[in-house]
Amino acid sequence: MKTHLNHPCSLLLTALSLSILSSTSYADWGVGLRLDNEDMRYKDNNDIKIGALFNIQYQGAKFNIDDNVMSYNFTHSNTLAAEVIVASKNRGFTAKDNKLFKGMANRDVSVDLGGRIIAETNFGAAVLDVTKDVANSKGYEASFKLGGISPHAPHWTGERKINVAAMGGVRYQSNKVADYYYGVKKNEATAKRSAYKAKSAITPFVGVEAQANLTQHISLRGSLGVEKTAKSIRNSPLTDNKNYNAEARLGIIYWF
Repeated sequence: MKTHLNHPCSLLLTALSLSILSSTSYADWGVGLRLDNEDMRYKDNNDIKIGALFNIQYQGAKFNIDDNVMSYNFTHSNTLAAEVIVASKNRGFTAKDNKLFKGMANRDVSVDLGGRIIAETNFGAAVLDVTKDVANSKGYEASFKLGGISPHAPHWTGERKINVAAMGGVRYQSNKVADYYYGVKKNEATAKRSAYKAKSAITPFVGVEAQANLTQHISLRGSLGVEKTAKSIRNSPLTDNKNYNAEARLGIIYWF
């Protein structure tokens, strides 16, 4: 098992948030540790790769930090929210992560800037994100999810509670995003790794999400899902050519 700690974008979000937290005392904030298997999207014949991410959590009237997303809500409705978000949606890799990447340039984590709309419906929260990676790929990404746990569900309502909800949706990655993370440049090609230019990718997904509010100070979050791998990603020499990919996440948060 390989473990990756301290996602660079998480450190950036932490640094930006500390200045806000130091001047805002009425809202809840905490620290979290999340485990996920996001690195399994790349080919790896030797071991299971689990990523570990430390992050700051924050729940306020307008400003929130939720895992790898900072958001500012500028609406006043209880059923509809429009937000500006800063996120990190793609982890990337370094040449030392896997022998498959030897001789390749690093693919750095994305810094995605854009907007989000959250609408509360009878089927759960409907969430639409549209962002651009302003740091690396310079490409666009959009996602729509219906159901699951609302992004800003309170961590404590005065009683222990476990919420489990089904969800589904679709994710779009422009050709710049897909090619940056799954393409192989001509100068990176070898006898076992052919040059490859990835096109835009559309990825549908389904799964379940859960949140357990154990105490005023401790909450757990988890998800388990399956996505249908886009053809442009599946055909990359950096992946296992799987039609479907399973994703799992588990996080624990301590609220101060």
